[in-house]
Amino acid sequence: MSPQSPQQGASPGSGPRRSADGPVGAGLRRLRYLLEHGRHGLQEHRTVVGNALQVTTASCAAFYFCRYGLGLTVMSVYATFTVVSLGALARIPGSGRQRATTVLTAIPAGLALITLGTLLAVQTWAAVVGMLVIGFMVAYAGTTGPRIAGAAPGMQLLYILPCFPPYAPDTLGQRLSGFLLGALLLALVQRFLLPVPDTPSFRRLLADAADAAARLADHRGGPPPVQALAEARAAGEALRPTCVPPAVRPASPTLAHKAMAHAAEAVRTLLAQLDALHTEAGPEQRFHPETVALLEGISTAARGAAVALRQRRKRLPPGEGPSATALQEELTPVRAHRAVDTLQRLSTDDRLVYLRRRTQVVQAADCAVVLVLATRLMLGDRTVERNPAGHTFAYARAGPLGLWWRRLTMHLTPRSVIFQNACRFALGLAAARAVAGLLGLQHGFWVLLATLTLTRTTSLETRSAVRQALTGTLVGAVLAGGMLALVHDRNTVYAVVLPVVMLVAFTAGPLRGLAWAQGGFTLVVATLFAQVSPVTWQLAPVRLVDVLVGSVIGLGCGLVAWPRGAGSELRRSMAGLCAAIADAIGHTTAQVVERSGGTDLFALNRALGLAQESLAQYQSEPREDGVQPDWPTLLVAGRDARRGERLLPDRPGRIASPEVGAWLRQAADRTAADYLSLAQHLGTDRGTPRDAPQPLDIRALLAVAPGIPRHSPERETGAVSAALLLDSVIWLDALTSDLTRLHKEM
Repeated sequence: MSPQSPQQGASPGSGPRRSADGPVGAGLRRLRYLLEHGRHGLQEHRTVVGNALQVTTASCAAFYFCRYGLGLTVMSVYATFTVVSLGALARIPGSGRQRATTVLTAIPAGLALITLGTLLAVQTWAAVVGMLVIGFMVAYAGTTGPRIAGAAPGMQLLYILPCFPPYAPDTLGQRLSGFLLGALLLALVQRFLLPVPDTPSFRRLLADAADAAARLADHRGGPPPVQALAEARAAGEALRPTCVPPAVRPASPTLAHKAMAHAAEAVRTLLAQLDALHTEAGPEQRFHPETVALLEGISTAARGAAVALRQRRKRLPPGEGPSATALQEELTPVRAHRAVDTLQRLSTDDRLVYLRRRTQVVQAADCAVVLVLATRLMLGDRTVERNPAGHTFAYARAGPLGLWWRRLTMHLTPRSVIFQNACRFALGLAAARAVAGLLGLQHGFWVLLATLTLTRTTSLETRSAVRQALTGTLVGAVLAGGMLALVHDRNTVYAVVLPVVMLVAFTAGPLRGLAWAQGGFTLVVATLFAQVSPVTWQLAPVRLVDVLVGSVIGLGCGLVAWPRGAGSELRRSMAGLCAAIADAIGHTTAQVVERSGGTDLFALNRALGLAQESLAQYQSEPREDGVQPDWPTLLVAGRDARRGERLLPDRPGRIASPEVGAWLRQAADRTAADYLSLAQHLGTDRGTPRDAPQPLDIRALLAVAPGIPRHSPERETGAVSAALLLDSVIWLDALTSDLTRLHKEM
């Protein structure tokens, strides 16, 4: 989740502690930063060198075995380029074991791409159409997770390489055999030769956060638990999406990953609520017995979830695992009693402050229940849907095909930066294939490779990449031409030089930049192709011309297809999110007040997903724009809206009083109108948003809220209705607070 909103427990005391004051403290902090930065830099160098050694070892072993052992030149080329494409061009995240698994999983797709490329090379137009379709599909497949997105550039090369003349279906066997050999060797070296260490699994991060929540809940009065608060903040920060390693991030559309993401959102909100509960009431706080009872239930539930998450089993045996039943039984009467008590005791000066404080432990208990149920769903228990809080897990009713279909169609719109990137790459590659075919370029796949590696999401980035690439290729071509002229046809020299050239190229490129990468790769292909067929020094200028052609095509696509990248889409996607939040407010309030209508979580999820991707890409693009609004707060508002849309319609009770229902609808309409006003402002970039939203008028609510006599026979029903009302008020207050923070930045 993004930075915490006020209702989630953010407070001045929730930031990182300063270890010392004055110049000495500043010096210590600077020293720590330098040491940490140096440690990360050293780790990065080790990873790059290890990856270069893996690629060099696997590709040279495959090439020497096929070229000199079997005498099969076609097989040797495909084996080598398979290792280079999936090991160097691709950016597969994760440990050595995870990378090897991804490579092995990609084998069926790689076989299909090489087969299609071989068959479609029969005509230029067939290869171009295939490049357009396959280029889009491979790039768009990145929506299903970081590993697939990281492997996509390498998978593109597996179609690019065979889709050029000569049309030789009779060599398909060698091509597929070379691919299989290269993929298997790469997986072996990634797993056993200087493998990247394992990173903590997402389940472990969840378990650490659940344990931190349990330790906070164990504290039930007195001075704030400084150590437990620090551990809880660190555990919550570790679950922030930008802090989770991509390889373990639950980003795929599987049910387990959706439950993981749901559990992470719940436990981060739980930590924030407990943080606020322990820091906002003062150093000598004493909790009400009801609060103590709920904290005991929260501690038990969170600790049970942590135990289940740390176990290695993937499915829960029947009747085992964490349970939220006891906490829910404790929570139901407390929620109703506290709602009645809160409505009766609201003061005249700090209504909303008092209201928020009185509901903190109830909201924390809600989050603990969701954490337990999400953990059970993650471990295969679909019966959570029958739980009283099961409406929160409506996605559990969908089958695997439905979940995948929703994810694949979520970004199938021109307003998605992922869709735009896929179109940009597909058009560029198709244009490069058409130019290479029509001009009959000798090594046309180098044109497509240049287009693939140099096209960026903005025209500014593409121009910078092209300039660096041409500089590096020019230097590499001069060195390669000199080497070819001196060595000529002595294959032994090339065979000895190849590992050195590869190791240097694949190390210097990631560490020193694009110019070094292109120059080094030019030397690699010259050394490689000199052993496959007779070549002269003229291969070097051919390589330079091909890179120049590919660069021009990539630059042209960057100028034509969404040249501003995410900069032109960010405000529109955020405007769409504001409109979706407004719709969610209307749908949810109608269900609470009238028990009619339905929710459309897919619409809100889609708007939230488009906004998240736009912001992530925008933040990765270099630009010199001025101060931007607090976009993460708007993402928080989207999650707050989704949480209410999941929870409130399934809560027991109903708003019986027409006056109270009218007040709630009016408050919701006003909040929704404020979000629609902000959406219009962001979408048109004209005018100014409406005045900053006003806090909810609790006095007007108290004027129409009916009293509940202590000994009335309808007191229990009225208390349940009061609890539903207060939950709805707190939800609207959270959305209003998010909007207030946004207006301060506009």
